[in-house]
Amino acid sequence: MAANTSISVTGLDFPTIRTNLQSFIAAKPEFADFNFDDSAIGTLLDLLAYNTYYNAFYANMAVNESFLDTAQLYENVASHAKKLGYLPRSAQGATANVRIRFNAAVATDVMPTLTIPKNTSFTSTVNGIAYQFVTPTSYTISGNTTNGFMDYIQITEGIPLQHDFVYSSTNTAFVLQNDNVDTRSIAVRVTSSGAAQTYIRASDLNTINSSSKVFFIEPDRDQRYKVLFGDGILGQKPESGDVVTVDYRVCSATRPNGAGTFTSTANIDGETDYTITTAERAAGGVEPEGIEDIRFNAPRSYETQNRAVTAKDYERIILRENTSIAQASVWGGEDNDPPVYGKVFACVKPKVGTLVSSAQKRSIQLTLDQYNIQSIDVEFVDPTYLYVRPFIVVRYNKDATSLTASQIANKISTQVSNYETTNLNSFDGAFRYSRFLDLIDSSDSSIVSSQATMSAEKRFRPSTASSQNYTIRFNRSLEHPHDGHVYAISSSSFTYKGTANCYFDDDGYGNLRVYYLSNRTRVYLEDVIGSVNYTTGTINIINFVASSYGTDLSIIAKLVSYDIKPIRNQILLISGTVIDVINDATGIRETRINATTLGTNQTINESNLLTLTSY
Repeated sequence: MAANTSISVTGLDFPTIRTNLQSFIAAKPEFADFNFDDSAIGTLLDLLAYNTYYNAFYANMAVNESFLDTAQLYENVASHAKKLGYLPRSAQGATANVRIRFNAAVATDVMPTLTIPKNTSFTSTVNGIAYQFVTPTSYTISGNTTNGFMDYIQITEGIPLQHDFVYSSTNTAFVLQNDNVDTRSIAVRVTSSGAAQTYIRASDLNTINSSSKVFFIEPDRDQRYKVLFGDGILGQKPESGDVVTVDYRVCSATRPNGAGTFTSTANIDGETDYTITTAERAAGGVEPEGIEDIRFNAPRSYETQNRAVTAKDYERIILRENTSIAQASVWGGEDNDPPVYGKVFACVKPKVGTLVSSAQKRSIQLTLDQYNIQSIDVEFVDPTYLYVRPFIVVRYNKDATSLTASQIANKISTQVSNYETTNLNSFDGAFRYSRFLDLIDSSDSSIVSSQATMSAEKRFRPSTASSQNYTIRFNRSLEHPHDGHVYAISSSSFTYKGTANCYFDDDGYGNLRVYYLSNRTRVYLEDVIGSVNYTTGTINIINFVASSYGTDLSIIAKLVSYDIKPIRNQILLISGTVIDVINDATGIRETRINATTLGTNQTINESNLLTLTSY
């Protein structure tokens, strides 16, 4: 019998498989003119197609689970990540910074310090639910005769638990059978012949030998974690029969974030009379890392090779280890302005708020020190905001729309706000002039043309008590076509030397001035109060004190280029948007509105505007 040449494997769905099987059999002469639908062989074809489809489906699933990019089961994704040396992030409890003051305790030679033990319990309520916070480590507070015993401590949300296991040849790894284990809190002791020894979590295999008392953490099924030990070559191996004690916390992840009032009834070193005040509300609580996050983060963590060398290494480590941070920007000291060699500068933007606390900066810095392989200091700076101020003029065809000019202006305002939300408010969010105008043109079909002029704004809060120097950096060229071209600089109003409604401007030769208006004429109180570098966009204000001003004092500069890209720790927002709508037929302006955006009412005291600390 001749070979059948009509075999087809082009489809994997049930109808295609059945059709291919039927075509295969129908090509044989002994099955010519056979009814494949209303006979027993039709049932056999259904069974064969069903079995083929079943096998194809599970073969496809099995192959997908073999790769990090396509695996769908958590344990498989975590297993592939483990091959890259990546431990999926666990749930983490929120951390608050509180000040505890002992009201009756007095420092003496007998009691010069007070000790707050690890796992001292505090309570806070969020949305009607009480959560337990504990001290993640012990604190020692030194007393003095002026303030008694008082200090700031960190407390972290979570319930402390302890489990004991017996180590044996068949029981070498211990799965922690709880949801939301905070792996940061895991501590291990091994008791052998009545003597307990503390094991530390392994972090660098280069420092581990056969006698190193370390433990390892690996992911297990159902987002659980297991503790295991070395094999006698990489890490000391416990003896059979040793008792392993694991202490850890089970946390509530994101739910306690925002907790701000804490109480405690704990007896602390014999003291029960103390006052607790909140320095920083609870933040940083996070859910366990999901499958898609692991899929994204594991390869990028592998790129860093557990060390911080490049700027991207620092950024990835900051984001990986600090769940309350939304974005990070890191640059080398050689790229700073002015250059500072031997340093790395880092700036972070929190998920909530605009600035991170000093305590959190120190915590991040200590974390980075573990990965820094060179003698390079890490210095943190706060984000600095640059506000783009568009003046938008559109012309519209009144016969092409039923909307009023005010309604068109409101639609444009919405587009401006959407552009800011979508494209700005991040360290890499650049303002693109042509894209911005395209969005304005698309606001309504009646708009026939649009144009916009852009200026940039910096805000700060100068001292009202004493004269100080300030350095303000726009980090881009300012409009200056020739010497003597005035008014590249303007400002909001302030009171200076007893005169209200004063302003800054420039004389076109690089001198910053202070003036007020008298019958629309500028009267100068200071011909030189600082300098303007039109090339670099740096403004120096010398010996300046304003007795009053608004919430902030704004410095506004005209720009050479309307394409604005943030540099280093800059974040762009839109503010002061003015929208004019003109009737194209008459040339008459029919409406003017001021658009509201994220940057419109933002107030932030940028400490890095002070002299010698501006970047």
